[in-house]
Amino acid sequence: MMLDTTNWKKFRLGDLFRFEVGKISNKGEQLSEGTDCLYLGASKQNNSVQEKCFKDEKKLQKGNCILFICDGQGSVGFTNYIDEDFIATTNIVAGYNSNLNPCVGLFLVTVFDLERLKYSYGRKWYKHLKNTVVKLPCKIDCSPDWQFMENYIKEIANEVKEKFRTTV
Repeated sequence: MMLDTTNWKKFRLGDLFRFEVGKISNKGEQLSEGTDCLYLGASKQNNSVQEKCFKDEKKLQKGNCILFICDGQGSVGFTNYIDEDFIATTNIVAGYNSNLNPCVGLFLVTVFDLERLKYSYGRKWYKHLKNTVVKLPCKIDCSPDWQFMENYIKEIANEVKEKFRTTV
C-alpha cells in the first residue's frame, strides 16, 4: 500500500508522550532469572527482550508503550512497541500515550525508526528525545490521526493474510 505523506504534520515527541526511564542501572541490580517478567535492554533485536526475570513491583513498568532506545551499543535511535509489563535498563525510555495499541504502536515504531540516523554516531537520545520532531498523519484539526494509523496496519495485516491464503 502506498502511503501519501504530503498532508502529514510535524509533532514533538514530548507533546505526544509521557516518558518514564527504565529503573535498572546495571544488570547486577536485576532480579534473578525467572519466568514472571520481561527484562528489557538497549537492543533492537528480539524487541529489546534480554531475558525473563522475577517480577519486582518497585522496578516494574507498564506495557502498551513505545520503547525508545536512548543509549547502548548499536541500537541508539531504534524504537520498539511492547504490550506487556516489563523491567528495563536505564538505557530505555518508555513513552506512554492513551491512544496506543498494538497496531498504532507498530505504525509509530516504523516512523520513529527513521530518526535513527541522527543517533548513529555516538549521540545519546536522552537529551533530544522530547524535542525530536516526527511527521505523522493528522486530522483536519491538526491532531494526530490515531485511527488512520490503526486502520493502515490492520489493512496491511489483512493483505498479508489474503496473500498467504492464496499462495498456500
